[in-house]
Amino acid sequence: MTVNSVLRKTILILALSALVKQATAQEAVAVTLAEVRSRIQQATSGFRDLRMDVEIAFADQKELAVIGRDYGRAYEFKNSQLVFKNPDKFKMTARAGLVNVTYIVTGDIKRVKAGLIKKTDDIGDEPHKKQNALDVGIVTGSLWQFFNVEGVRTETLNGVPCYVLTLSLANSPQKKQYIWVDTKDLKLLRREKREADGSLRVRYVYSNHRKVNGIWVPGEQRVFNGNGRLGGTSVYSNIRVNTGVSDNEFR
Repeated sequence: MTVNSVLRKTILILALSALVKQATAQEAVAVTLAEVRSRIQQATSGFRDLRMDVEIAFADQKELAVIGRDYGRAYEFKNSQLVFKNPDKFKMTARAGLVNVTYIVTGDIKRVKAGLIKKTDDIGDEPHKKQNALDVGIVTGSLWQFFNVEGVRTETLNGVPCYVLTLSLANSPQKKQYIWVDTKDLKLLRREKREADGSLRVRYVYSNHRKVNGIWVPGEQRVFNGNGRLGGTSVYSNIRVNTGVSDNEFR
C-alpha cells in the first residue's frame, strides 16, 4: 500500500467519523430531555383537574390476573366516576349492588370505602401505588416529580412520530417503564411497565383522544398483559377539565 493510498484511507476514515459525530450531535440537540420537558410543561401548565365517567366495555378476568392477582378488581364495576386533581389526588366511585364503593389516593394515603367498611393505608414507601396524571392518560410536567426520567429517544408508533421516555421509580430502579408521546400534540399513546429482566408486565394503549379545555385526554384505554393478550377496555365520556375540584372531594 502506497503512502498516498494510506493517506487517502486515513482522510476518509476521519471524514466518516466527523459525519457520525455531527449526526449524533444533531440528534442529541433535536431530542433532549430538557427540550421534551419544556414542551410538556408549557402544553399542560394550565391543567388542574379532571372529571369523567368510565365504562368497562370489555374485561377478561383470566387475562387480567396474569398482570396481578387483584388487578381485575377495578374491572368488576361496569360504570364508575373518576375525579383527579393534579398532581396526586385520585378518586374513583362506583356501586357494587346496593353498596357504594370509593377508592381514594391522596399523596401517601390510600383509602377504600365500601358501605360500612373503611380502610386506610400509608403508601409513602410504595410509590407504585401512588396516583399521578399518567394514571388518567395525560403527560404533564409532574412526570419528573414522580419518576426518574432516565432518557428519551424518537420512534414511530403506527406511523406516528413519538418521543419514547424511559422511567423508573425510586424503590425499583431496575424495573423500567416506557411511555410513547406523540411529538406533535404530546398525547400519551402507549405506556409499558416491565420487570427487572425486561419482560413485559402490562401495556396500556390510549386512543380516541379529544382536546378538552386545552388538554388532550384519551377517550379509550386498552390494557394488555405480559403475553400481549387484551385484558380490558375502558371508555371515557363526559370529560370535564378544570372545573374547580375541591380538596374536600378526596376526604
